[in-house]
Amino acid sequence: MLLHGQRPPFRVSHVLFDVDGTLVDYGLAIRAAFAAAAEAASMVTRGVVTAEDIRLARVDVVEDPRWQRRLPTEQRRETMWRLLSLRGVTADALDSAVAAVLDRYQDARDRALTVYADVAEALTGLRARGFTLIAASNGDVDLGRVGIGEHIAATHYATDVGVAKPDPQFFALAMERFGVAPGHAIAVGDRVDNDYTAAREAGLAAVVIDRPARLLDAGVLRIDALTELSGLIETV
Repeated sequence: MLLHGQRPPFRVSHVLFDVDGTLVDYGLAIRAAFAAAAEAASMVTRGVVTAEDIRLARVDVVEDPRWQRRLPTEQRRETMWRLLSLRGVTADALDSAVAAVLDRYQDARDRALTVYADVAEALTGLRARGFTLIAASNGDVDLGRVGIGEHIAATHYATDVGVAKPDPQFFALAMERFGVAPGHAIAVGDRVDNDYTAAREAGLAAVVIDRPARLLDAGVLRIDALTELSGLIETV
């Protein structure tokens, strides 16, 4: 575990959890979503569209400077719009075709979402100690559907507030919404840019959940399992 900046234990009242890659295995879900979207796109275009085609189209949008700070829902729609346009779907049919592919994408994603094994124990313990747990995500996962909604006091989703990570304003807005001083909150996520750095720039403490142990030399405060978070925080 590497420490960066303020040393734990942090004294906080609120814990903000990223969702995708932190509470749920988003990699597994996104692969299912790409496969389903490819099948739907193949039917719409009457050609062969692969999951890799979907992935590459998504990369093109995410790396486009005009779209980098846009909401994930907007990026997904633009991805399908570009891909179907290039595959010959006519303008008059494009809106309905994009909607059909996105419906298949989201349904497959939601069906494949799996909660990490360490999550239920960690959330149960933190809630019992009196921490307020907030889901703070660029995504829109239904936490009740995946079985952990009972632990989460509120959600702070980019689609609802109109600002996405890595913009520090995402976290600043959360502090305003929930009436919390930034120094009394800690953000937990799996990405340094979106979660750790953005939260710290907004004045929150932060920790990276690094289950694959990829960030050993990244100079950030990291944990290998979500259950380790309990030892880093105390109630205000």
